[in-house]
Amino acid sequence: MKFNQAILVIGNLSHLTAYRVIQTPAMDRQETSQISHTRHQGTPKINTQMQLIKEFDYNEARQKTSDLVSDQAGNFNNASGENHNLETEMAKRGLNKIGDDIKELINTESPESWYLAFPKQTHQQLVALLPAQTQTNLKKSLPLDLIKTDKAKLLSHFE
Repeated sequence: MKFNQAILVIGNLSHLTAYRVIQTPAMDRQETSQISHTRHQGTPKINTQMQLIKEFDYNEARQKTSDLVSDQAGNFNNASGENHNLETEMAKRGLNKIGDDIKELINTESPESWYLAFPKQTHQQLVALLPAQTQTNLKKSLPLDLIKTDKAKLLSHFE
C-alpha cells in the first residue's frame, strides 16, 4: 500500500487535477474458488480508489494574444502596440499561479507523500517554484502530460 493516502497532482498549463489515493486491503473470494476448493478464504488483494480533491482551470493559458492586445473585436490588421513578449509573460504568470495552487493544496491536505506529473516543457520551472517545505514530501515528479490519461492507469506511471 505504497500510495495509500498520497496525493496525486496531474496538470498542464491550462488544467490541474488533484486526487487522493485510497488503498484498502480486500479478499477476492471468486479467484480462490477457481484455484483451490480446499480453502475458501479468498486471495488477498488491494482495492485502489482515486478520490477527486480539486480541479483547477486556467483559462488565461487558452487565450490568444491577439484577443488580449486588440481593443476591438475583429480588428485584425491594426496593431495597438508592441507585443513585448506577452506570451512568455502570460505563461510565466500562469505557472506562478499553478505553483501557488499546488503549494496551497499540499499545505491544506498535509499528505505524508505526494506525486506530480507536469509537461516536460515547464516541469523543471514548476518544481523550482515550489517552496522547499512543499517539496519535502514530493516522492516522484514526472515530466509528462497525463491530464487525459485514464484515472485507473495514472498510478502505473509512478510505480
